[in-house]
Amino acid sequence: MGSSASDELIGTWLTGWASGRGYESRHEGRIHAALRHDTIGDWEYVIHEPSDEELVAISDTLHKHPSRLLTAFVDSPDRFAEASHAARLGVRKNDEVLMVTDMGGQDVEEPISPDGFTLQTERDSTRAYVSVHVEDAPELVAASGHVTVVEDYAVFDRIVTTEDYRRRGLGSLVMRALAALALEHDVSEGLLIATVDGQGLYGYLGWTTLGSMVTVEAAQH
Repeated sequence: MGSSASDELIGTWLTGWASGRGYESRHEGRIHAALRHDTIGDWEYVIHEPSDEELVAISDTLHKHPSRLLTAFVDSPDRFAEASHAARLGVRKNDEVLMVTDMGGQDVEEPISPDGFTLQTERDSTRAYVSVHVEDAPELVAASGHVTVVEDYAVFDRIVTTEDYRRRGLGSLVMRALAALALEHDVSEGLLIATVDGQGLYGYLGWTTLGSMVTVEAAQH
């Protein structure tokens, strides 16, 4: 596995993430963007290790369009927070990380559902959705997740286990099922954004951290 965080890698992640969520996406130089119509109703810009000059330029845009956001992938969240403050930006979220894994080490066989649960899959040419349902109440989704293939990367997203069904291995089940579906394509590495709660699971499954993700917005004065 040779990937490290880079502009190209961040662009690949955003392409897969936006596609899986049905967002329009754009790539203009080092700045990538997704139209988050279902949440903020506007564009979220994404960049890798922005310079102070880039921060100032993006800050001007965010102040003209206050509903827009900037997410940066950085090695030092504290240093980036200081630079953001100097550029009239305030930190909105800073507890997630970008993670990567070697897909060559993943199991190609679709896993077997544990007793009491059923596994369902939906797919099209480059995307797949996996959901784990309670056998006695099929309408209940105990866990679910998405994966989107972008060239030789598999971008995982929205890996969720319902609170009542946590600590039963369902998150791992979803990840293994998604990996098996992704490996039907010629993928070499996997990418995902991990919350604090999810980092332990992904670390257990062999994922490693490439950098922190910090989201900022126009500071209100």
